[in-house]
Amino acid sequence: MMTGESDKKEVPTSSVSWLLILEGIVLFIGLPLVEYLEANFLPKLVLLVLVAVYCGYMLWHDPTFGRGLFRRSDDDQISKTILLRLLIIAPGLLGLAWLLHPEDLFAFPLERPWIWMLVMVLYPFFSALPQEFIYRTFFFHRYKDFFYFKNSDILLSALAFSFLHIVYGNWLAVALSFGGGILFGMTYKRTQSLFWVAMEHVIYGWLIFTLGLGRYFYEGF
Repeated sequence: MMTGESDKKEVPTSSVSWLLILEGIVLFIGLPLVEYLEANFLPKLVLLVLVAVYCGYMLWHDPTFGRGLFRRSDDDQISKTILLRLLIIAPGLLGLAWLLHPEDLFAFPLERPWIWMLVMVLYPFFSALPQEFIYRTFFFHRYKDFFYFKNSDILLSALAFSFLHIVYGNWLAVALSFGGGILFGMTYKRTQSLFWVAMEHVIYGWLIFTLGLGRYFYEGF
C-alpha cells in the first residue's frame, strides 16, 4: 500500500488532469482540425492508425486498464439489440440515400464490384476498428474521471467522434457520425467490449457504402 500511495503522489492530481485535458484537445480537436485544413502530410488512415497505436501504448502501460478488449459476454442479448437497431435505422438510411442521390443507390457494388469488395474487406481493419479503439475504448477509460454526469461519456465521445468527420468537409458525415457515436457509445458502455462496438460500426459502414452514401465518407480510402 505504501508503494502505491507514494507512486500516486509523485505527480499532483491537478497536473495529471491538465495533461489529460491537453492530450484530449490535441487528439480530438487539434488533429481533426489539422486534417480539415489540409496541413498534414500524412494520409488520413495512416494518421488514424498512428493515433490508435499511441492510444494502445498508453493503455498498455496503464495498470488500471483491463485486457479483455474483445470480451463477448451476453452475446445473445447484445446481438439482438444491435439487430433491432439495424432493422429500425437501415430503412432510414435507405430513404436518405434515395432522397439525396437516387442515381447512386446500390451503384457502388453494381458498377464497381471489385473496389466495393476491397472496401468491404479493408474498412473493418483500417477504419472501424481503430476508430472504436480510440473513441470508445481509449476515450471511455482515459477520461473517465471527467465524466461527471450520467451518460456524459457517451455524449462526449459522440461529439468527439462526429468532430473527427469534419475532415470530409460535409455536414452529413458529421451528423450521421454523431448519431452513430451515440449508438456505439451505448453499446460499448453496456458491454465494455471492443469486439461488439467495432462489429456494430462495421455493419453501418458497410451499409452506408453499399447504399450509395459513401461519397460523404469515401475520401479516407
